Amino acid sequence: MIVRLGTVQKLSVSAYRLTLDLADEEDRQAWDFGDCTVRIDLHDGPGKHLSFPRGPLRPAFELSSLMPAEAPSTPEGRLLWEMGKTVHHYVDRVFEAGILCPFKEQENDAPERMS
Repeated sequence: MIVRLGTVQKLSVSAYRLTLDLADEEDRQAWDFGDCTVRIDLHDGPGKHLSFPRGPLRPAFELSSLMPAEAPSTPEGRLLWEMGKTVHHYVDRVFEAGILCPFKEQENDAPERMS
């Protein structure tokens, strides 16, 4: 699965709303860019990054957090799991780069995800 940034909206000094476009890299004919658009809200603060998934991304984040190493067996569950895992990785990269969210998290803390 591939993530492409659609839009970024600054909600406040420390909050951003990202629209992400997901595509399935294994079968691009059935699911191309523009077919699955999701939103996620990011909060940036000193020592603390938070992400708040919206819409269909919320159950995807929950499922990938509950089963981080093993994909579910059902096709629907596996699809949500792959979405959550891919967007988790993308959000981590956004926070690490410090482009949108310039505050660096503390060394010991991983980015928190709340739903």
